Amino acid sequence: MPYSGLIYDDSRHYLDHLAPLCALLKCPLILCESSLADLARHHYPDLNIFEIPLWDLKLPETVITCDSQPILQAAFPRQKTKTFWLPHGNSDKGWNSSFFEPLREDQAALVYGQKMIDFMAKKNVFPQTIRVGNFRHEYFLKRASLPMPEPKSFLYAPTWDDAENNCSFWEAFPQLAKQLPSDCQLLVKLHPNTIRKFEPELEVLMGRYAKQKNIRFLPDTPQIYPLLSRCAAYIGDMSSIGYDFLTFDRPMYFLNANKTLPLHQCGAAIDAKTFDFSLEDAFSSLRKELYKYTFDSTPDWKDQIHALCGL
Repeated sequence: MPYSGLIYDDSRHYLDHLAPLCALLKCPLILCESSLADLARHHYPDLNIFEIPLWDLKLPETVITCDSQPILQAAFPRQKTKTFWLPHGNSDKGWNSSFFEPLREDQAALVYGQKMIDFMAKKNVFPQTIRVGNFRHEYFLKRASLPMPEPKSFLYAPTWDDAENNCSFWEAFPQLAKQLPSDCQLLVKLHPNTIRKFEPELEVLMGRYAKQKNIRFLPDTPQIYPLLSRCAAYIGDMSSIGYDFLTFDRPMYFLNANKTLPLHQCGAAIDAKTFDFSLEDAFSSLRKELYKYTFDSTPDWKDQIHALCGL
């Protein structure tokens, strides 16, 4: 096994990134948590899964991982491996943290396109890069026909309360629920870190809205593109799901909006207290331009990865 994908803990927000990539590359994905392995088997039936307990894991020569080389070295201090870093989404976060700097020690970075390369350059990080484009959407299209969006279905996908304080959920959701017209549907997709950190609080909150039939809290399922394909519009803050939604060129609305950010220029800035759910939109050309800048694959990206792994 010269190379494989790897998630050695319960980082389930990595699954919808590494699983499609490994399936397209026809390489295995090593999973050490049984619950995550079960989730992967259910949602990615064409994926070759190696379920190995953490204490029995011997790293292959090369791993594709959403963790950087220093993090992997800390987790496996007595084992050596080359790492291909894979981002778990694209967002406008990261300017106020040292998220990209550890990539200087990775063998290569599998980036979505030119936007991420330019971002890393501004952080003075220059790894070898392979542009893999929007491979998750490619994987989705191989498995399903593209459904029509449900009229007046709004996906609210807030990020978690990270170190940059980007989360809009606790303040905005009650206001969005209050403003929601009876003929609109609000689908709420919470970040796995929010669910993990605030499970008791969320149970209480969801109980309050259980009888409001046009509000649905979505289960913590990994695949995002089947969900996005069915939504007529997106409401978000700094979540990377906003960049994924560019794929469909549909209306986007932003809480905590900052019009200096590329993604926030692709939709309307809103106040949750006054949002009218009208589906008005005048940002299509900006969305298409940003999508091309963000997702930019090289035709032979799979061959480039195999070549770097000596195959």
